[in-house]
Amino acid sequence: MFAAKAVSSDHVSIYVSRAHTQFLDFKRARIPAGAHLTDHFTVMDTEHEQVFLYVSDHTIQNSIGHLYVSDTLGYRFAHSLDHITKGERHNAVDFEGVKSIAGTYFANRYDATHEGGTEAYVGSKMRPLSEEDISWHDNLIE
Repeated sequence: MFAAKAVSSDHVSIYVSRAHTQFLDFKRARIPAGAHLTDHFTVMDTEHEQVFLYVSDHTIQNSIGHLYVSDTLGYRFAHSLDHITKGERHNAVDFEGVKSIAGTYFANRYDATHEGGTEAYVGSKMRPLSEEDISWHDNLIE
């Protein structure tokens, strides 16, 4: 069980309680010190003895946040992915579990450096998208 306690008008502290304590013992979630202040969060998944937690980032104007993954107790979190997108109309985080492969997830990330055009990620660096890349991709689909 998760609960939020307002610390100020733009920041909440997140508290967690587990079933084995009959939800009577709430402990403050430990998120890395570098995490941005936020006024809300979304619990994305609690299977496989870990919690995936989306925390909004109000230092960016778009609906962007960060994904954190907990330890097996669900109290201590580590940063997993940054700049995860969240839909403005439906308020849904772009994070999906793959049903056929337990423990596998997809998430959409916002690329603040992307200027548009035909660029693609290769490893962790961006480079122009070539005709060879397009042909290779087309061959995969056929």
